[in-house]
Amino acid sequence: MSPTVLRRIALALLIALGLWGAMAVVQRGRRDDAGRLVLGLLDLPVVERVVLARQSDTIILARDSGGWTANGYRADTLLVRGFLAALGDSSSRSELVAQSAASHARLGVDSSAGRHLVITAAGQPVLDLWLGSRGPEFEGFYARRAGQEAVYLLRGRFMEQTAKSASDWRDKAVATVAPEQVARVEATRGRAHWQLTRHGRTWQLDRAVADSVKVRRFLSHFEDLRAVGFPEGAEGDSIRFDSPDRSVILFDSTGTRLLALVFDSTASGSYWARTAVGAPIVRFEGRVVDAVTPDPATLRP
Repeated sequence: MSPTVLRRIALALLIALGLWGAMAVVQRGRRDDAGRLVLGLLDLPVVERVVLARQSDTIILARDSGGWTANGYRADTLLVRGFLAALGDSSSRSELVAQSAASHARLGVDSSAGRHLVITAAGQPVLDLWLGSRGPEFEGFYARRAGQEAVYLLRGRFMEQTAKSASDWRDKAVATVAPEQVARVEATRGRAHWQLTRHGRTWQLDRAVADSVKVRRFLSHFEDLRAVGFPEGAEGDSIRFDSPDRSVILFDSTGTRLLALVFDSTASGSYWARTAVGAPIVRFEGRVVDAVTPDPATLRP
């Protein structure tokens, strides 16, 4: 056999070995190996449902025409997208901690105590995990794929977000009213009632002149007014707005209501609020309610 033929055979073998090595790396990146649980990227536009079933409750994130819902309520769409995108986060870490079903109960990944996470895309489950207890030093969670015995400790943004409550996933935006839209404000604070009225570039507080800079600062709180939570469980049963502790109504120049809020105080110093009869009840921190229903003296020159 001539040297030329031998060189060609050797070159062909080198190319074949290179291709085999590349394919092995790709395949290893697509599946779990002995020490890692690889969650992988999802095709986000086709993901349609996320279900996290727990002993206390079940969280269902579902895609609809307007974005996402969380247990039937409007969800924080950016939060849901970030959660799904974090599946492929390169900063996520995992390590194999057990390979026997005997460890499942101890690590909280058995079907009786674990949290069952199923992500569905195009009508098929694309991720099916049992999530268990917190890892050492309260970092990460134990997890295993459904139907498999190997248990891993997963750390990263995706896993931390699986600990969110149902209300954490809900959209907390309450109002987006620009100061320029507002022509009149009516507010109550306890027994006190006051009214702000725009006159051109100036404002009147009841019958006196108001400080326009302070009024502008007050109205800016409504540009992106967000709640901090919602009633959990039976909390909503005791909330009453028949005689609210505070209220605020914003009107435009035609007298149309832009926003109406009533507030009911809590023992902890926060407030429950809603925008209309039958609307979802939200929770605000006390400092936020003080800002949107201020003492009228703070609006004077």
